[in-house]
Amino acid sequence: MPTILVVDDEPAFREMVSRLLEQEGYGVLQAENGEEALGLLGRADLVVLDINMPKLNGLELLEIIREYDRELPVLMLTAYDKEEDRVTGLTLGADDYMGKPLRAREFLARVKALLRRSKRFEVLRVGSLELDPFTEEARLEGRLLDLSSTEFRLLLALARHPGATLPRAHLFAQVWGLEEEVDERVVDTTVARLRKKLGDNPKNPRYIATVFGRGYRLLVDQGASP
Repeated sequence: MPTILVVDDEPAFREMVSRLLEQEGYGVLQAENGEEALGLLGRADLVVLDINMPKLNGLELLEIIREYDRELPVLMLTAYDKEEDRVTGLTLGADDYMGKPLRAREFLARVKALLRRSKRFEVLRVGSLELDPFTEEARLEGRLLDLSSTEFRLLLALARHPGATLPRAHLFAQVWGLEEEVDERVVDTTVARLRKKLGDNPKNPRYIATVFGRGYRLLVDQGASP
């Protein structure tokens, strides 16, 4: 099931929203401010985001999200239900907007609608690879691969931009979230594990190519190295 990140500085409200979502079967992550949310974004399929928070407010966080991910659904949820705030949030890239107090049935309906429209859950096919974001299942020539959640998310990030070179920093943000201290070597380690499970040879790759000094890319033509 999808995982939803709830970002709100009011503990009681955050818990209430989380319980509503968990009762519907969603996985839930919580953050009390924008800075804490940065390290969780890579694991979220939708973000429920308050505006008025310390350390990094909702609008500032929304700008950061849209810099690295144009498709992550964001539902703004705030007590400031003014037209100006709604326009600002939507202009910055929010997908929907609700004011407090929360109307539970409408909130859950909007969450469901955003997830249903999201491209994040479309099955992707690149060459002989098939990736199902909803189940986190990856198949190679019809064979189910034994991937960890992190390995799957990294392969998915590459598959969403087949043939394009993605910098390590971009991949780190997509898979692990946005944090101030980034150890991009974890990307190299995860790519190495992926290659082993794909049966890929880094010296003559069929699937994941290293672009030295720049990053990695998933090969569209999976018959030979670039």
